[in-house]
Formats: sequence, structure tokens, C-alpha cells
Amino acid sequence: MFPGSKKAAHGAGFGGFATSSTTLSYLTPPPDFSSIPQDVVVPFKNLLKKASTTKEKALQDILAYVRGLGPDGQALEDPVIDAYVELYPRLSIDDSARVRELAHQLLFNLLNAAKKRMAKKLPGFVGPWLAGTFDRDKRVSRAATDALASFLQTKEKEEAFWKAVQTRALDFATEAMKETSDTLSDERSTTKQDSDAKYYRVVGASLCLALNLMRKGDMDILEGGLTSYLEVDALWALSKAEDGFVRRAFYQFLHGLLENKHEMLEPRLQQVGKALVADSMKKSQAGSATDLLKVLMLLTKRFPQVWGTQKHPLQRLQQFVAQGSQGGSEEYWQSFDRLLQTLPERTPSAEVVSAFLSSMRKGIADRLETRTGRYQAFQSYARVFDVFLSHSPLSATFLEENLSCLTRQYLHPVPESSLPSPQRPEFVAEAWMIVARHSDNETRGAVTEEWQKLGSAFSSRMSNSLPEVSEGYRKSQTAIASEGERWFALAANILTRESVKTTPLLGVITDTSAEVLRGALDLLTRRNFKPFGAAAVIQSAFRHCPRLCTDNELLASLYPPDQTETYSVIAASPSLPYLVSDLNTISGGTESRFEKIWTSLVEAALGLSDRPSAMAATRVLIGVPSVATSAQQLTGLQGFLVSAWKEYANGGNQPPLKDLCEATLSYDPLAKESLEAVAADIISALEVPETTMPAIVALELVLNKRPELLSANDGLHVRLVTSLLALTELSDAGLSDKARRLRLLLDEQPTGQNPVARILENHLGEARTSSLEVDTLIQQALATLNSGAVPAEDIFPSSTVWMNELSCFLTRSPNPSLSLTSSMGGAYFLVQGNPNANLPLPGRDSSGRSIPARMALFTAKLLSSGVQLSSVPPEFQLELIYLLCLTEAIARDQLSAAQTGGLWSDGPEAEADVQEFCDLGSAAVRAIIADCGNWTDWSMSGNSLVERLINFMLHEAIGLSPAAFYAAKSLSSLLQVLVQTHGGAPTILEEWLVKLGIMRAAPNTTFITAAFLTGFGEALASSKATATLCARLISEMPGFSGFSDQSPRALPSLVLLNLCIDVYEAGEVPVETRKQVLALQQFTRWADVPEELGYQPAAETCKAIARVLPSTKNTYGPYWEQAIKYCIWLWNRAAEDKPDERLPYVYASLKLMQALRSAEDPNDDLEEALASHREAETAALIALLGIPREATSSMSSQLVDALLARAVTKIPNVQLEDLGDIYESVASESREIQRAAFGLLHKALPAAQEEINLAVVMDKKAANLPDELLSLLLNAPNPAAYSDEDLAQFPVAVRSYLLAWHLVFDAYSKASFRVRNDYTDNLKSGKHLDPLLRFLVDVLGHALARALDLDREGFTAEHIRSYSIDLADSEPAERDMNWLLIHLFYLILKYIPGMFKMWYLDCPSKQTKNTVQSWMERFFSPLIIADALDEVVDWSSKQEQGDGETEEVIVKVSKTSREITAGYPVDDDAATISLHVPKSYPLDPVDVVSVKRVAVKEDKWQSWLKATKAVIMFGNCSLVDGLMAFRRNISLALKGQEECAICYSIIAQDKTLPDKKCGTCNHFFHRVCLYKWFQNSGRNTCPLCRNAIDYLGSDTKRRRPEHE
Repeated sequence: MFPGSKKAAHGAGFGGFATSSTTLSYLTPPPDFSSIPQDVVVPFKNLLKKASTTKEKALQDILAYVRGLGPDGQALEDPVIDAYVELYPRLSIDDSARVRELAHQLLFNLLNAAKKRMAKKLPGFVGPWLAGTFDRDKRVSRAATDALASFLQTKEKEEAFWKAVQTRALDFATEAMKETSDTLSDERSTTKQDSDAKYYRVVGASLCLALNLMRKGDMDILEGGLTSYLEVDALWALSKAEDGFVRRAFYQFLHGLLENKHEMLEPRLQQVGKALVADSMKKSQAGSATDLLKVLMLLTKRFPQVWGTQKHPLQRLQQFVAQGSQGGSEEYWQSFDRLLQTLPERTPSAEVVSAFLSSMRKGIADRLETRTGRYQAFQSYARVFDVFLSHSPLSATFLEENLSCLTRQYLHPVPESSLPSPQRPEFVAEAWMIVARHSDNETRGAVTEEWQKLGSAFSSRMSNSLPEVSEGYRKSQTAIASEGERWFALAANILTRESVKTTPLLGVITDTSAEVLRGALDLLTRRNFKPFGAAAVIQSAFRHCPRLCTDNELLASLYPPDQTETYSVIAASPSLPYLVSDLNTISGGTESRFEKIWTSLVEAALGLSDRPSAMAATRVLIGVPSVATSAQQLTGLQGFLVSAWKEYANGGNQPPLKDLCEATLSYDPLAKESLEAVAADIISALEVPETTMPAIVALELVLNKRPELLSANDGLHVRLVTSLLALTELSDAGLSDKARRLRLLLDEQPTGQNPVARILENHLGEARTSSLEVDTLIQQALATLNSGAVPAEDIFPSSTVWMNELSCFLTRSPNPSLSLTSSMGGAYFLVQGNPNANLPLPGRDSSGRSIPARMALFTAKLLSSGVQLSSVPPEFQLELIYLLCLTEAIARDQLSAAQTGGLWSDGPEAEADVQEFCDLGSAAVRAIIADCGNWTDWSMSGNSLVERLINFMLHEAIGLSPAAFYAAKSLSSLLQVLVQTHGGAPTILEEWLVKLGIMRAAPNTTFITAAFLTGFGEALASSKATATLCARLISEMPGFSGFSDQSPRALPSLVLLNLCIDVYEAGEVPVETRKQVLALQQFTRWADVPEELGYQPAAETCKAIARVLPSTKNTYGPYWEQAIKYCIWLWNRAAEDKPDERLPYVYASLKLMQALRSAEDPNDDLEEALASHREAETAALIALLGIPREATSSMSSQLVDALLARAVTKIPNVQLEDLGDIYESVASESREIQRAAFGLLHKALPAAQEEINLAVVMDKKAANLPDELLSLLLNAPNPAAYSDEDLAQFPVAVRSYLLAWHLVFDAYSKASFRVRNDYTDNLKSGKHLDPLLRFLVDVLGHALARALDLDREGFTAEHIRSYSIDLADSEPAERDMNWLLIHLFYLILKYIPGMFKMWYLDCPSKQTKNTVQSWMERFFSPLIIADALDEVVDWSSKQEQGDGETEEVIVKVSKTSREITAGYPVDDDAATISLHVPKSYPLDPVDVVSVKRVAVKEDKWQSWLKATKAVIMFGNCSLVDGLMAFRRNISLALKGQEECAICYSIIAQDKTLPDKKCGTCNHFFHRVCLYKWFQNSGRNTCPLCRNAIDYLGSDTKRRRPEHE
């Protein structure tokens, strides 16, 4: 068919093939592409290709072209529209879903772009367009539907459209139905599977389109087209189609036709019947069976004759129903049930029905049937009895085959049976009721006979059930119990029907069931109630058929009143749960009878000797309904239940125990007193660590079941809350989480009194390991405050208890070394504590906090959490803030001094805790200051909290006691914060100072003066009162002859002077220089007699000299020399004093010396004094460096060590021999001392190597590493002794060990090759390297195959090659350690690769070896190889000439290929070898290859190559050593060699030396040259002396020419 034709024409094609000109056939001629624009002509042609990918790309290109033309579509050419309309039908049925989707999308865009022009072409594409909406691919159908919906936006438009196109659309559907798989697809290039899929897709869409046209079109107009559609023979073969979708569409089409125009099918009933009644029954109808049944039912109603007369419809349906629902499930069987009722009324024979029922059973038993579908199927099964057998007599055989068998399968399912198993009794009961309604005697007798068989079989199975000793006992009894349940459920279903009274079923079921019960009771009695299956049968009878049990007096037979031993047997038996579960409902309504039976059973259960059995029996009995009141009155039962709970809370794990405890909560058998006892037992177990976990389980059980039980008693409630809060603090995450959840459950219950206030009071007023954590108390306090249950005053700690507990820490003087870290400075020296006071051992919690520490931390955290201090009374506010500040001052000193026995115990965790408290406390004070407004306008006598606090501190700071000192220190900190916050001092400061008289510096107010000086600081620089104080103090200095008891004011005045001078800038002290010089004279006068000065005056004197230096530096005199001598004297005697005493004056003297050296424009006396005492200063500093340090360093010692380290680093030109004692300092506990000692040795060791190198050569003695240095290598760290967290901090012991190794390699760096070998021998003999490498591979992850990734961690080649201790100190500790280890590994490979290789070969872990090799090859080998090649280049340029006969080796180095070419000159040639360095150097051996052999034989040459390789491999992997060995071998071989007198060369053509000697003249000749001489001269004579050479022998004679 050509474009535009409206009918399909068939004809003969070329080549004998049948052709089709339909729009869907693959033989459809292509459209004319000649007028199509060049932009899209290629894509249009590609639409004719077979490849789906090509067509998909072409459609996308055309789609992009159309969209690019704009929305008006004026530029869209008609040839494009015409061509696509012709191609569209084929594209809409393409094998590729994506092609079909794009085809519909392109059509939609064409319709948008050219609506009117496309409307004219509508008949040409409307059919495939509408058919596309029924495509099975959702994306394709959506694309076609969206295109259609965009134009049919209203229902009226849609109806008009369908009516307009209905005729053309139905023509297309008919045309599509006429297609075959051969016309749609080319069998030459398409598989049968693909061609069938396309065919079924086309006919399926055709059927759906035709059905939709019937629903939306005009049937009168469509009638002619439908007639043509029905004439297509292919239509009637679709009931046998392989495609379920097509079959379903076919049945739906016929169903629609029967509903709308059934008379059209009347002329074709034969075809319809053949398709639906005959063909469809023989073919699988998976997916379409339900639709088939629906159309059959409607067809039967319209044309019952379609079933024919030769066979009964049941016979025709037999094969179909045997296949089951075939996926239709419940709807299938419902439709089948309706079909059965619609079939023509013809009574079939019993044999036909039996055969049909057999097929039906087979279909029901199909494994694909669902539970609901199978239930509906059984209803249909019963329907067959009602519809076809209601008047036919039934034999016992018939019932056995078709009903009794299913009844047996219901009662006693046999998995191996092919019969389906009914799950519910309704179907079975209904079927038996239908059969029992027959009036003929034969059927009634058969019914009675079958039920008697069923009852006998059940009784027999019950009697033969397995005994308790058998392996399958429980399974056997469970099966009997299940069968009994089904039996009596079925019996009850039948007996409760009204119509049963007129049937024989009533009598036979009653009699049979009674016989079953008698058998069960007899079996129980005979076997001591062990067969619980029989007991379950009786339970089922009681539940389903109580009337039957009453009529047979079953209860009296089961519980005889006069046989008490029977109750004991029942209580101990497994039948107990079944026999008592419904006891309250089956006791005949007599309350006393029920209670008597139950009480007897309880007493029997409690009397059982086996406790687990007694628990199990009691659990069953208390679970009987309506027994709670009776249970609470039984004393024995109450005691038993309480003891069970106690056992459970203490970890009892007997299986029945938990069930019994759960039952007591579920059924309420416990009295009130028993419940309280149970709660107390659980809480007691919760407080014992060994039983905490089981107690948690028990508590969880109670809170989940009966949470109100634990809130009734206030005392128990508080205990429980405290215990749960303590558990939330445990490190065991599982346990703490459970405790937290239980606490939430407990809080959900209403209580009379909030327990939190009592808990806070108890746990803040004590400090024990069992005390609750502060964070826990904070959580509870905040929760309580938010709820408003407790006033804020009750939440904060008691200030009285706090002060009393704090006072015991204020009896002794503070550590004097704190003067270095605190702004109070030398005021620490003035505190008059009781040195002999016996400090009580304070209680501490699990975190090491004392009571004041707990209270202070609690208060700080509470304030930081948003709790307002204004919520408590004013006086209480003042007390809390004062105690908070006082505690913070003491805590900061503890933190700085690292002292033990303070508010917190010592340790890293405690330090972090103290720091956290100090931060929170400071933040709280700052917040309070901010709330009080700007203090510039204060009168300092107001009622604000801060003003009252200052005045209170002023009062408390009077005196020289430790308490007064810390009150002053707190005042100083408070004033500093005020100045920082408000940016200056108050306007009335001067008036305030005068009013208070602080600057008069009376003995009792010394601390207050110090507090003001340090608190206001520079803000006092303009104060007249301060200037007056400073002048007075300086003037007083010359009047003090010393610091003896006769001058008690000397030290306080000196301390205040230093603090006062600190207020001013350097050189800006408002005192005339003359007075300062007089003070300087006095200071140096004291220094002249250093023995008379204690450590306090010594420190303050050095401070004073340094402070007056800026103003007196131009003064000439002996003062400076005296000051320097005094500093050196202090350093030399420092080792004699205690650390806490020496630290102040060492620090002050170092600062003084630093000030002297850094003074600007010093006078000549000062310069001469510094120069003349330089050596003494150096020696004293080094002595200071060697003083042993404590393991735990305080902040003061760290400051001193840092200052000392800086001073030591500035010492110039230190000789190694002067540093013999410094090696020990490398192992110091102080990092700063380590750094200083390492810095000295790091410079001295390489500098001393030149002398050592020369001494080794001159003295011909082996060099040795210093013994002190080697001793440091003995303390190798064990990785197992450190946790990962400890190692991450780079412990000082590890740092010392690694720095010692660095010093070893410092010695290597400038040592000669010979000295390096001696050093290596030292390391080998001591086996020092193995511990280092073991530590390295463990820390850097090689041992676990997770080596440190240097790229990811940011370590560059520069890091690998060098290590700077100064830069490393600024890095995190772990990175510092890793850097040092990485650098050491590099130095090992560089200087002692041979030792590393030996360790590698001996390493027992293959995983470690592989990881080390790959790590080394990736990060280190390139650097080591580069260094080795550079070393070769350097050696080549500096080769020694030796004895004059040794030539220089010609060396060429290629770093890119890692190759060295070495040639030794011989005549005009060179003996050349090549050294190939492997990637994994130095682990893998260097390959030595011959390039050119000269002067020696092959075997000797090869031996030299092997020797060179061996020297490198076993001689510390040195390439230079190998080259030197090569040069030495070849030079020795050529030594003494003379030229051949024939060729005048040493090397012959065959690369040999002259080896033939003349016996007369003793000259050597080449063998080859001599032979040629003999041949050319014709004589056997020496070329020089002409004497005969006959010793060549027979060998020569054989080689002579024949003519001789």
C-alpha cells in the first residue's frame, strides 16, 4: 500500500515470496525522501535500518530537529510530515520499547507543531496511535496516552474524537489482526521468539483497541466493521495463543461483545464454542483462566447450547479444572462457583461427578494455590454436591473417595498425600450437611458408617501415641492435640446448626465424640496423665462442645473429690496446662467447686520436690482466669512467689523461673506486702555488682508489666532512682543504656514526692566511689528545675558544707614554684601556713574529686546550663560565687603545680576535669559580671552582687594565712575580669584606693595590696597612690641589711616592689634613677653573700635587678659582674635544693641573664662582665641541663626547662668532649631538656667526625660510637607496653630513644667509609637495630598490613630526608613521632642498609615483610637510589690515584634508568661493566652486567662480576664499594704488565694479556701475535733476540703449515 491508501491490498511479490502492502508489514515500500531537508534526510533513512540503536538515534535527531523549529511550526515542511506518517505504523510496533516510545513522542511534537496539517493525515496514523495506548510497556503506553490526552482535554472532546475515528481505528485493528508473524518480521534476520513477541504485541493491541471502540463508539456504526473483524480466522485461534496477555484480551473482547451485541455471535456459535469450550480447555490458561471463566459464564447465560449434548459440561471442564486457578487464585474459584450454578440443568451420573471431583481435588492441591484461594475452592467443591448430587443416592464408596478422604486429611493431615488439606471446618461441615440431607437410607447409612470409621481411626491413633520415654513423644502428642482440636471444631460446627437435628449426623457425631472423650480419659488415667495430647483433646471438647462434656459428666470423672493423690499426679504432669485452662468455665457455675479444685492443685504443685516442676505448675495455675483473689490469700503461694522473684533478680537461670515471674505480673496473684518485698529484693540485687545484670532484667520486666509497683513506696523509689543513675555512668554502654531506658519508664509513673532533691543532697555532701557522677546529678537537677517540682535553692549545694570541706585544703602554704605561673608572683613566699598540719585524707568519687570539687563543678555546670543565680536568695548567691571563685583559685594552682592530694587526684583525666571546671567557673563569673552592668559608675559600696563580692573578698583577704591568700588571689582574678570586661578601672579608683588604705601596705593587708596591683595591672600606672607606694618601697630597700628575723618587712617589701614595678612599662618607673641605683647597690650587696639568702629572697632579688635594669643600665660599677656571678652561683648550687625551691630562683636568674644579654646599648662594664664569664656561664648552664627531673612535671618546671633550653641553644662552639654528661639529658623526663641536649649533640657529633676520621687513619685503630650514646639504645620501647592513646602523645621515653638513634646517624653523616664500617660493627655487636625496627613496623602499621600512607598524611620527600626538632615540636605529638620514625627509616636505608636487609630476611612475618617492601619501594627507594647515585658521582669526581699505576674509573650515571656504567681504561679500550639498581633497592640485589671484557679470560671476568656484586650485596649495599672492588681487581691484574713487542699493545685482538715469555730476553708476547710472527717470518724465533722459542711444543707443530 502506498502512502495515502485506505485499504490493504494483497498480491504476489517478487521471487515467489508472499508480500503485503499493509502499513505494518516489513515489506511496505519506503516513502519518498527526495524532498526531505538535508538536515534530517539521513536520520529518516536510518529509520529503515534494522538495528534498534540506529533507529533510536535517528528518532532522537528528528525529535531535536522538530523541537528546534519553534512552537508555531511554520518551518516544518510537508514532506517531513508525509514521510513520518508513512513510517509511524511500523515504528509504533518496533521490537525496541525505546523506539516505540520515541515514535509516539515524535508524533506528539509533530501534532503540536502542525496541528492542521497533521489533522489531514489523521486517518493514516490514528490506528497505530490509539493501539499504542495499549502497549504492554508502561513507558510506551504513557507516551501515546500523554499525546492523546494533550488534545482531548474534556470528556466531550474525547467522545467526539472516538466517534470520529472509530471506523478507521477498527479498520486498523482488523488489518492488524490479519497480520502474521511472517508479514510483520523478516524471518531471515529475526528470531522466532522476537517475531512471535511482535505478532502477539500487535494482535493484543488490536483486541484492546477493538474492545475500547465497543465501549466508547457507536455499535450501530461499528457493526459492519466488527463483522469483518469476526471474520478473521486468526481471531478464533487466539484461545490457544502462547501469550497470556493476548488470551486475556481475546476473552475480554468476547465478553464485551456478549454484553453489548451478543446477537453478532449467534451465527458464529460453532467457532465460539470451539474456541472457548473445546480449544481453551486443552491449553494452559495461565494468566487468563479467570477471564475465560467469566466469558464462559456469560456465554452460557446467553447461549447454553454452546456446551453441546454429547458430553456433560463437567466432563468438558474436567481437564481445565485439574490445572487449578493457574494464577487466578480466589477470583478464579469465585467465577468457577458462579459458572457451576449457570451450567445447563442436566443431572450427571455419579461416576461423572466423581471423576470431576477428582480433577477438582488435583487442581485445589496445586502448589501455586493461595490459602484464600484454596478456601474458596473448597466452597466450590461443596457446591458440586449441592448442585449435581442433591437427589442422587450416594454409596459409601462414593463418600469415601470424594468426602471422607478430605475429612481425614482435615483431621489428620498427611504431608505425603496428594489430597489437598482443608484448613477450616466450614467446608467439611457444609459438605456433610448436604450429603446428610438425602432422605434415602443408602446415603444415611453411608454417612453413619463413614463417621464411625473416622472416630475409630482417631481413637486408635490417640491410644497408640508415643510414651514419654520415646524420642518422638512431644511430636506425637502435639499431633494428637491438633487432631482433637480439629475434631471438636468440626463437630461443633455441625452440631450447632439447626438443620442437623433432622439428619443422622446428630446421633453419630455425638456418639463418636463421646467415645473419643472416654478413650482420652482412660488413656490419661492409665498413663499418669503423661499423654498431654489426650488432655488437649479434652480441653478442645470443653472449649467447643461444653454441652457434650456436661452430658457425659466429664469434669467429675477428671477431678474426683475423694482422690487427692490424683491432684499431685496432675500437677506434676505435662497435661496440667490443658486440663486447667478452662477450669473456671467448665465447673458448672459452682464457685466453691472451682475454688476447691484449684486450691487442691496449687497445694499439690507447691508440694512437688522438683523446684523447676513446682515453678512450671504454679505458673500454669496462677494463669487460670479469676484466681487472683484466691491466690493472694494463700500464704504458702505468696512465700513461694517472693522467693522465686528473689532468685530471678539474683541471676537464677532456670527456664520456668522467668515465665513464673512474668505470670505474677500479668495475673496479679501477689498481695501488697509481697509486691513490696519483691521490689526491695530487686533493688538490693541492683546495688550489688555481681547481680546487677540479672537485676536489670528483672527490673525491666516489672517496669514493662507493672511500673506502678515501684513508685508506691517513697523510700524504695529513691533507692531505685539512685541505683539507676549510678548505672548510667558505667562504661558498659549496653548496661548504661538499659539503665537510662528504665529510668525513663520509671519517670512516667506519678509519685508523691520528687526524689531528686534528696539524691542531690546525699551525693553532693559525700564523695565515694559509689557516688553518682556530677554530670548525672546535673541532668537530674535540670530536669527537676524544668518541671518546677523543686525550688532552685534546694538544687544548689550547701554553702556551709562546702566551706567546711574546703577549709582542710587551706591549712598549708602553697607550693612556692607557683610564683612563676601566677600573677600573684612572690606573694606565694609570704603565706604563713602550718607546715606540720596533718591533712585529713579527703573522700573522693570515682573520678578523684573531693567534696568541694564535686560541689564546685556541679555549681559551674549548673550555671553554664542556663540556671539563673537570681533564683536563689541574695546571701546564698554571694556565698556560692565566693566559694566558686575560691575553689577555682585553689584548683588552678593544683593544675599548675601538678600536686597530689589536692581537690582533685592526680592524673591526665583529672587535669582535663580541673581545666573544664576552671573554664566553666570563669565563664560563670564573666556572665555574672556582664549582668551587673558597667562598673565605671560604681561607688564600690552598692548592693550589686559584684560589689558585695569584692567587699566580702577584701574582708576575707586580711592576714597572711592560706585562706587569706586565696581570697586575695580570687579578688585579683575578679578585678582582672572586670578590667577586661569594661576596658578600664572605675572612675573612683583613686578615691577608693585612698579610702581603703590599700597602698599603705600594712602587714595584714599585704595580700590585698598584691591583689590590687595584679588585678588592675597597667590600669594603676597613672595612679598617684601607686606611684607613692613604688617610691616608698624603693626608698626602703637600702635600709634592709638582709632577710633575717631582724628585718621581717624586707621580703614583703621586695615582693610588693616587684609587683609594683610590673605595673609600669620597662624604664618608665616613676622613681628617680638615683634611688633605683641605690636599690641596685643594695640588691648586689645581698648577692655578694649568696649563702645568707634563702630561695625566696634569691628569686625576688634577681627579679628586682632585672626590673631596675632598664633604668640603670648606663650605671658603671661592679654591680653587673656581681649579678652575673650570683646567677652562675645559683645555677651551680641548684642541684642541692629541692625542685620546688630551686625553680623560682633558677627561672628568675635565667630571666635576669637574658635581660642582661639583651639590654640595648649596654655600658662597657656590663659587656666585659658578660664576656669574661662566658665559659663559666656555659659550664653552669650545662650543669643545669644535667640536673635530674621528676617524672611528673609541673607548669613551673616546664617554664624553667623551656627558658633553659633557649639559653642552651645560644651557646656557641661547644666541643664534644665537653658534653660527656649531656647524653643522659637526652633521656630526661622533660621534653625541653631533651630538645636542648639533642640540639647540642646534633651539632657537636658531626663536627667531631673529621678528627675521628683522621685519628683512625693515623692511629690505625677502630672507631667506636660513644658508650654513653650506645647506652641510650638499650632502653628500646616495647609497643605492647603502650596503648594507642599513650603512643599518640609521643611518650618522652620513646622520644629519647628515637632521638638517640638520630644522634647515631649524625655521627654517620660526616664519617668516612672506614669509620662508618666501624660504627656498623658496634651496632651489630650490640644487636641494637632489631628493637628499633620492631617498634617502627608496629607503630607505623606494617605489622597489620596497614602501613602509614605518607602522601595522604602530608609527608614529603623533604620530611623523609630531614627532621627538625624545632618544627616537629609545633606539630601534633603523633605526627612528630611518625615524622621521626620515617626519617630514621630513611637513615637506616642510607647508612646501614646491610643490617636492615639482615633484619628483613630474619623477619618471621611474611605479611610484615611484604608491607615493608612495598612501602619502602614506594616512598624511600627512589630517594635512596638518588642518594646512592649522587654518591657514586661524587666518588667518581674525587677518585684517588693510588700507587700511580691505577687508572681512574670512567663512570656514567643514568638516574632515569637507575644504571651506572663503569669502564677501566686499558690502552685505547676500556673494561666496562654496568650496574642496574632495582626499584626495591637496597632489599633486592644490584645486578652487575658485563658490557665489554678486556685483558682477562672469560672465567676470571665472570668471577670479578660476581665479586663486585657480592661486595655490594654483603658490604652494606654500597655502590661505591662495588666500583672500588672492580677497579682494585682489574688494576691488580694489569699491574706489572708490559706491552707486547709485536703489536705494541697490552691487550690483544682476542682481549687477552701478553702471556708467552721468551726464555732468553724475558719479554712477553700475545699468543696470537706470536703465531702471526711465526707464520709471516717463517721462523720459530723471538722477534727481539732472534733466539729460538721451542717450548710451544706439539700444539705449535700441529698448527704449522704443511710446507714447513
